[in-house]
Amino acid sequence: MAEKKPVQQILIIVSILAFVGSTGLMAAGLFRNSGNNSPQSTNETPADAATQNLLVAEEGFQKVLEREPDNLFALQNLVSARIELGKVKEAIPPLEKLVELEPENQEALQILAAAHIQTGNPNEAIPYIEKLVALNPENAQLKDQLTQVKQQIEAGTQEDKAKD
Repeated sequence: MAEKKPVQQILIIVSILAFVGSTGLMAAGLFRNSGNNSPQSTNETPADAATQNLLVAEEGFQKVLEREPDNLFALQNLVSARIELGKVKEAIPPLEKLVELEPENQEALQILAAAHIQTGNPNEAIPYIEKLVALNPENAQLKDQLTQVKQQIEAGTQEDKAKD
C-alpha cells in the first residue's frame, strides 16, 4: 500500500500537467486564431469554440477515467464539463462515483441532489440532501430544502393518484 501512494501521486501530477498543457495549447490556438479576424477565416463564434473545448475536455477526462476509474480530478472535471455543456443527466454517473469515493464531499452531494431534481427525479435527490443535513445539522436552509423536495414529491404523488 505504501508503494501505491507515490505512484498515485505521480499519476495525479502527470494528469494535472497533461490537463494544464492541453488547456494551454488550446488557449494558444485561440489566441493565434484571434489575430485572423477576417470573416473568411472561420465561421465559428466564441461560444462554438468554448463548446468545442468543453467537448474535447469531456472526451479527454473520459479517457483518463477508462484507465483510472477512481481519478478524482478527472471525475470532477468531467462533471464540470458535462454540466457546462447542459448534459446534466450524463453528469450523474460520474457524480455518483465521486460521492462513492468521497462520501462527505458536500459540493458533490449538493450538485448530485440538484442534478436529480433538475432531471425530474426528486426521489433520487432525497438521500443526498439527507446526507447533507446529517453533515450540517445546524443548517436550516438544507432542512428547508429537504422539506420542500419531500413536499414536491408528495404533491406529484397526489396529482398522479387524482389522474387515476
